[in-house]
Amino acid sequence: MEQELEAARQLQLSMLPQGKPELLDMDIAWEMSTATQVGGDYYDYTLSADSTLTLTLGDATGHGMQAGMLVTASKSLFQTLSENLNIVETFTTMSRSLNTMNLKRIGMAMNMIKIKDHTMQVSSAGIPPILLYRAATQVIE
Repeated sequence: MEQELEAARQLQLSMLPQGKPELLDMDIAWEMSTATQVGGDYYDYTLSADSTLTLTLGDATGHGMQAGMLVTASKSLFQTLSENLNIVETFTTMSRSLNTMNLKRIGMAMNMIKIKDHTMQVSSAGIPPILLYRAATQVIE
């Protein structure tokens, strides 16, 4: 059983981005340490042909295989839907699709950020607000 959990953990980690987007005018960084072998932590990004950067961060409730399944499905949906310019529509479509999986009490809090031409859109579904640090003024919003 421990070997299976370790294999599931490795699969989950392999689905996370191995690199960060390379952009001239901003730095992007993240760090993740899982609390258990298979957890519900998820982050991802896409960079579209028109240079729109879409980032997401999610946390599935619980741990174990069900949380891992929810993360896997969320990644697939995010990669498919991230080109949509309307984040709320993306969340609605993802939620509708995930609800058909009948995972009972397993859910996911998530936020999504779109950055294009120095404009940022943010939407959150259960994640605390995002902090924005402006290096030029050393102000946190």
